Amino acid sequence: MRSKGRNNKLPPFVPLTWSALNHKAYKELPPSSAKALPYFLGKVKCGYNDPEKYTTNFSFSYPEAQNLGFAFGTFADVIKNLVSFGFIDPVAKGGLRGKGRGYNLFSLSRRWEQYGTSEFQSVSWVQFCGKHKRNSKN
Repeated sequence: MRSKGRNNKLPPFVPLTWSALNHKAYKELPPSSAKALPYFLGKVKCGYNDPEKYTTNFSFSYPEAQNLGFAFGTFADVIKNLVSFGFIDPVAKGGLRGKGRGYNLFSLSRRWEQYGTSEFQSVSWVQFCGKHKRNSKN
């Protein structure tokens, strides 16, 4: 029997699907990047099947990562790996490389689904310039 006032809702959680968990892209992720992936997935506050899940931009700051236990250098590698394996896409670089205009912006990506195939679209965080031109002298 159900008691009055009892809430049967699940607590907040981050879904990492079986298809992602068993995919080559996830299996080849370095451990620190695999550990950080749920934090990136949890940044987007959309439902699992919401079409805006992959178009919503979010920031993830280095101080925030340090509060979660990631060293500065480790978090830089995490970002690089999650981009190169296709789990996140860069939207804009912040900080010094972004001319001091704020935090890095990302969006979730489904590129990982093609990881290891000829259809995989490679993206490099290191070479990403966002809206800024590479040859700009400003």
